[in-house]
Amino acid sequence: MEHRQLEFFVAVAEELNFTRAAQRTHAVQSTVSASIRALEADLGVQLFERSTSRVALTEAGQVLLPEARQALDALAGARSAVDGLRTGITGSLRIGTLSGLTAVDLPGLILDFRRRHPGVRVSLKADAAGTNGLLEGLSSQTLDVAFVGVQTLSVPAVHLDAIATFQPRLMVAADHPLAGRESVAPREVADEAFIDLPPGFCNRIRSDNDFRRAGITRTIAVEVADLSTIPGYVEAGLGLALVPPLAAEADADVVPVALDPPAQTWTLALARNGTTAPTRATRAFAQLVDRHVVRRDFY
Repeated sequence: MEHRQLEFFVAVAEELNFTRAAQRTHAVQSTVSASIRALEADLGVQLFERSTSRVALTEAGQVLLPEARQALDALAGARSAVDGLRTGITGSLRIGTLSGLTAVDLPGLILDFRRRHPGVRVSLKADAAGTNGLLEGLSSQTLDVAFVGVQTLSVPAVHLDAIATFQPRLMVAADHPLAGRESVAPREVADEAFIDLPPGFCNRIRSDNDFRRAGITRTIAVEVADLSTIPGYVEAGLGLALVPPLAAEADADVVPVALDPPAQTWTLALARNGTTAPTRATRAFAQLVDRHVVRRDFY
């Protein structure tokens, strides 16, 4: 099993198209096809189901894919470690993030990292499934590191470094009847409409759990993908929200009201795969994060 064979296999597995895989690996399609056939012959299994209209992984291919990715990452890490002695840190860094994050100056952090390590290619992505999607990206090794929201720092197979812990509270419009209250019990908002993130995001998971423990099923009137947009929807009268302190509140006519008993806290953390050794780029990035934390009391 050769390095180039694994590269071709991963490319075809991710593209599910031999032509695109060939373009991605800068090879001709016949070379990619021949390499895959040779790999299948070597392993004694079929890795892809092929037809004139589609390419799909077989069960054997699905088993091989994470191992092939890990092998390629290990080879890249070994090469990077040796090259680093001569040229500094090289390679790539794939960062996952939560939308609307202001507690960390992410542009400043990446600029600082790039100035120190110009040989590293950086890619940044948010995930439509929030923290759950980012954690899956770490597990499948499509991400090297991610900013996530968690209720506990004990997540299986994940290494977490806490950045800030937030205390969610109700957010209501300034003209809402509850705006003058110091605290509100969950049963008092049982019939209210809420604005929240989609399922899979930490704030949504935690809020649903809080109300479920109180025996209440909330009505979610509006789902948004970015916490920083919630104050605008609350101000417009579309519903209440249970959120941590947000920098965007300063620009909206909204009022925070404590929940009694208090909502469960959640923590913003930097996460990486806990079952594999971090790359030099990942370690270097993690070491810079604390320098670029803007505020630890506002998300």
